[in-house]
Amino acid sequence: MNGNAVVNAMIENKDKLLKTIESVVKSRSYSEDIFQDGVIKAYGVNIEGIRCPIGYAFRMVYNLALDESRRRRQQMNNYRSIDQVQEITAPIPTVLDQLVAAETLRDVLASLEALPKRTNDAFIRHRLNGVPQKDIAAELGVSRTLVNFMIKAAEEHCHLAIAEPALRPDHAHRQEPTVLPRAAPAANRSTAVPALPDQRRNEPSARSRRTG
Repeated sequence: MNGNAVVNAMIENKDKLLKTIESVVKSRSYSEDIFQDGVIKAYGVNIEGIRCPIGYAFRMVYNLALDESRRRRQQMNNYRSIDQVQEITAPIPTVLDQLVAAETLRDVLASLEALPKRTNDAFIRHRLNGVPQKDIAAELGVSRTLVNFMIKAAEEHCHLAIAEPALRPDHAHRQEPTVLPRAAPAANRSTAVPALPDQRRNEPSARSRRTG
């Protein structure tokens, strides 16, 4: 037990919370993952204003389950039959789109390779292959909470690679030096050399020329 009343309530009532989650998502493996997400989220909760920790925990995991259910339903709605797919005109990406996509993919792959191998494998197996976190934890011989932390750390690492590529050292050599153009002379600036004082004294004035 620790000082977080919400976390303690979730641990003590894990089975009941799992049943609540499973009633929404209809999947035991997804329920386990959502419960772990809820525990991680509960660690950052300010418990001072919470009068009923177990009630707060039930509402939190229920909302997480609803979010997951909506996400999965949205994915199912995006699926189309083969006849519908054939009627859709395939978009033709521009050269710029292809370059941006290739650069983004390169940044993400490079960021994943920079992670520890265990974190990299856990992220790919869960996010890309759909392996439940509990199976990954059993294979690696670690806790499911640690697997959850590794996956979230990998996600943040990828987001940083996409959002701020210019801050990484491998992008420093791509920044081309800026060449400042030479300032052009002003249009009305005179290029004549001013006369020296001695030259002005030696030149006859207009009055002397008239009187001479």
